Amino acid sequence: MLKRNCCILLLFLSFSTIGFAQQELFGRIIKKGSKEVLSGVNVSNINQDKYNTSDMGGNYKIPARAGDTIVFSSAGYRSDTAFVAADMLSDDYLVPLVPNVVALPNVEVDEMSKYEADSLKRREDYDFLFAKKHPVKLMNGKREGDAPGLNFSPIGYFSSGEKQERNFKKRVLQQEEDYYIDYKFSVTRVAQLTRLTGDSLHTFMLRYRPTYKFCRAATSKDILLYINDKVMAFRKGQ
Repeated sequence: MLKRNCCILLLFLSFSTIGFAQQELFGRIIKKGSKEVLSGVNVSNINQDKYNTSDMGGNYKIPARAGDTIVFSSAGYRSDTAFVAADMLSDDYLVPLVPNVVALPNVEVDEMSKYEADSLKRREDYDFLFAKKHPVKLMNGKREGDAPGLNFSPIGYFSSGEKQERNFKKRVLQQEEDYYIDYKFSVTRVAQLTRLTGDSLHTFMLRYRPTYKFCRAATSKDILLYINDKVMAFRKGQ
């Protein structure tokens, strides 16, 4: 009888543990003020080191428990942080992201200051990711007591969690480059300089989006000349 009760208790605890482990925060991500869904948005659970992205329909899900901190981020939008409450896990949690519109102020220094402030804020949001130290080494970088030659340890480095985290870091770094391009080649700036609107402006922005390397090296005059050259080519092709 005692053995049977123990088995029932263990079975109950197993199901309870599974149910607890399978808790998820889920829902949709949209552009604030509209019904436009946002795909490819990074979703990260800081407490559990879990990462995911929203699908083509703006749907997302990520393992979560009450008390966890979830960060939503995407190039061109301000990152949003959610602190999970128990009732958020039982129904769709809608996430409206605010577009990170870079205006064209009169003083360029103010524009740069705004970009740097936003960049620092994003860095703070992901400090948990970049400040994390990984003890596993792949080659050289000798530690005390290491044998000569190649120091390679696949344990941990090739685990699904580590690979997921490295891929997420790459996406965050790529997003930061996209933010910088958006700052230098902003819709507002291009629209004011070219007088393009609507679909023409959208097509121009996609077709002639400069590289991150170019934007980093380019002065304001370089950007102005670049836009001027490209809009002439664009109008000839219309």
